[in-house]
Amino acid sequence: MENLSKKEMMKALEEMIQVVLIRIPKEVEAMRFYQSAAEKSVTQASKELFLNLAQQEKGHEAELRRILEDLKRQLNELKRSS
Repeated sequence: MENLSKKEMMKALEEMIQVVLIRIPKEVEAMRFYQSAAEKSVTQASKELFLNLAQQEKGHEAELRRILEDLKRQLNELKRSS
């Protein structure tokens, strides 16, 4: 993004923010799906598998939220420097 104008950088950041905002609920939905599957599991191995997958989705959500805050910070810094 180094060769972009300030306006282009702001637009790119806004687009990335929108993508992340769309993805966060998908990760939450997947986490809930795996948690539900774990509750319905009849074997310990399948329960552990689904709980592990749910934990991974929770981690994805947390990482996306961290990225979202970073993108917002970058956008705000650009706006303030305009």
